[in-house]
Amino acid sequence: MGVAKLVVEYDYDFDVYGLISPVKDYKLAWDINNVLRFELEKKEDILLEYNNGAKMYFSNFSYETEYNCYKLLKNKSCEFSNISKPYLLSELKDYDYIFVVEGEADITDLSQDLKSVNNIVYLNQFNPENLKSRENLIY
Repeated sequence: MGVAKLVVEYDYDFDVYGLISPVKDYKLAWDINNVLRFELEKKEDILLEYNNGAKMYFSNFSYETEYNCYKLLKNKSCEFSNISKPYLLSELKDYDYIFVVEGEADITDLSQDLKSVNNIVYLNQFNPENLKSRENLIY
């Protein structure tokens, strides 16, 4: 009897930004809310569980409009066990936060607006197709 494989292909139809900021997650969410007129709210932490029993928890803020969803995620796990690289996107370990935009947002204006937030020291946009651990953003 032949072996059947299930191949799952995800649609990475979202934009990913890496943010460097020295402030706590709630302070950064507040600053973004003030500058961009968003309503980022604290949601339940994201839990990533691995087959070896390792667990990681990531701080999660989100804001949804009719056409878009914005998420501010802490890149380094707040709590972790049995794991050597406790990052949501380990290839972006130099970035403190990940900002994910799903929907029809004007990316040029959003980049400029994010750059005007006082506590964002550095901002860079990434193509999710080029990120090895991009599956961590599908939850």
